[in-house]
Amino acid sequence: MATSALLGFLADVREHNSLAWMHANEDRKKAAQQEFLALVQTCIDDLAAQGEQVGHLDPKSLVFRINRDTRFSNDKSPYNPVFRAHISPAGRAPVPVGYFVSIAPGNSFAGGGLFAPRLKEAVKLVRDAIAADPETFLSLVEDEAFRARFAFIGMPLKRMPQGYDAENPAAEYLRCTCWSIEEAIADAVVEDEKALRERLLDSFLSMRAFNAYLNEALEGFAFPMRS
Repeated sequence: MATSALLGFLADVREHNSLAWMHANEDRKKAAQQEFLALVQTCIDDLAAQGEQVGHLDPKSLVFRINRDTRFSNDKSPYNPVFRAHISPAGRAPVPVGYFVSIAPGNSFAGGGLFAPRLKEAVKLVRDAIAADPETFLSLVEDEAFRARFAFIGMPLKRMPQGYDAENPAAEYLRCTCWSIEEAIADAVVEDEKALRERLLDSFLSMRAFNAYLNEALEGFAFPMRS
């Protein structure tokens, strides 16, 4: 199986989203998973060649499960018809921020930034950094080429959070609960292994400064201890 077949497999998962279908197509599932792991490995290799500290990573540790947790959902479909991975020096965890690859029929993208609204301390660290120096953040996200290329996902609050200035030049970003970006990748690119590899690397390099800003803001962050 090559990347050209990934979309076909995922489209079939979407159409026949059941345990019985997946069990009957276990070989296709394993082949697709191996192909996606190979794609993630190329991303690791290409980023490492650009100086990112990711060469030590095992792609298996970066990939999200295709199985869904349906315990608290009205949608009982057992599978997510998408292959996803997050590549950062610490692996799959959202902090430090890294590079996200998501493959799905009609909805593939390269991503970056922080998407972890439940990590309140991480959100506060980024919000404080933006509040203290809005010009630096705005120079990144308001850059014409950056805005033309990436969709910004902020999940903003309706009101300015307490303690922040509504007159701050970056006020709209202070209301955000996440600061992440995505660049859509057409199915035709996904189906071409060489084109996909080149597009992902080019996208990742174009978001590098944005990620670096967030990681500087997040320096010292520690994940909450489980009770």
